[in-house]
Amino acid sequence: MNRGKLCLPLILIFLSVSISAAEEERPPPGFYPDLGLEIAFDDNIRRTEDNEVEDWYTRLRPKFDWIWAFGRHELDISAEIDSWHYVQENKENSFDRYLLAELDLDVSRLIDINLAAGYSRSHTLRGQDPNAASIDPNLWKTLGASGEFIYGRRSNQMQLSLLVDHQEIQFLNNDLEGRDHDQDTIQAAVFYNWGPKTQLLAKVSRVEFDYEQKYAPIAPGGAELDGSEMGYHIGINWEASYKTSGEFSIGMTRKELDDSRLKSFSGLTTALKVKWAPKSYSTVDLLLERSFQETKQESTSYVVKNQFSADWEHELTRRLTMESGITLEFDKWSQIREDELFDLYLGVEYSLLRWMDVGVRYSFSNRDSNIPGLDFDSNVIMFTVQAFRNKPGRPKRTMGP
Repeated sequence: MNRGKLCLPLILIFLSVSISAAEEERPPPGFYPDLGLEIAFDDNIRRTEDNEVEDWYTRLRPKFDWIWAFGRHELDISAEIDSWHYVQENKENSFDRYLLAELDLDVSRLIDINLAAGYSRSHTLRGQDPNAASIDPNLWKTLGASGEFIYGRRSNQMQLSLLVDHQEIQFLNNDLEGRDHDQDTIQAAVFYNWGPKTQLLAKVSRVEFDYEQKYAPIAPGGAELDGSEMGYHIGINWEASYKTSGEFSIGMTRKELDDSRLKSFSGLTTALKVKWAPKSYSTVDLLLERSFQETKQESTSYVVKNQFSADWEHELTRRLTMESGITLEFDKWSQIREDELFDLYLGVEYSLLRWMDVGVRYSFSNRDSNIPGLDFDSNVIMFTVQAFRNKPGRPKRTMGP
């Protein structure tokens, strides 16, 4: 199971540094509403080892996409509100909001320009963020903008892409002001069609991190967390048959920190995604990934994440669908800390009306850390309603700490 499936606020309006497809199928212009409701019981809302607190909560998620077409060009405005309300533990309440504008300019037969700008104000669910236990859930806001120049179509023999991205990330509580930073990315990629169902790719990326202030807990007198990442990756996208498709990339990434007292990182980063559909009514998604990211953990400067997940969706009848998944994850920080995480979920969804689905889901999460006090188990029972189910084509760009 992808951990993001249990923490949808992490599927934000984020300006992704992934390469978009110039000719992905787009939805027609129009208004696409979506409304989600969850009523859930969580037996450990604070994700603590001792003194566990249980509570019921209601989560309401109205959102929409509004798409306009201007000749060959297209503008997509999307907005979302994500409201969490707990029955007893009101300090866990949150009112998240997201706004994203994407402009796709079909300049000529061979040239596309994609522009995006977004804002998000959100929180991170306890236990879903590689961070130490905190008094309150971490709150943050982000502003971002990106631009991508694409030469060639995916149907051509070769396609070139250049992307630039800027994000301003600001934390709002838990004394994390020292982690506020700007993040600038530039990425170049080449796609090459090797046969009708196979595509090779190579990309080079550089990310600059500019922190607003020194972060004292890491080193005496405060440490400069400014630094950069360089990544070099090659990969392949394939569709072996109508039953199996996948993506694989492998490369080297080096993270260098300006402060010589802090530990830099250089190592292998990989990603393997496979979709297997043995039957038209049954789909399995597999993910195997090694990556690293910035962290809010005191005394550390980054975290390396190794993750495996498997998700299975099976239509039991025309209206009834079963969903299940599992995730195994191992996180290692630049100093001291190591975590092992395990997630499991099982649920069913029933198509009550053409425009409404109802469901129930059980999930279990576990963290085993070498830092005392950070272990936890949690069990969640969730009842869901999904109305209108907005699915406007391509995945959204994403943004967040």
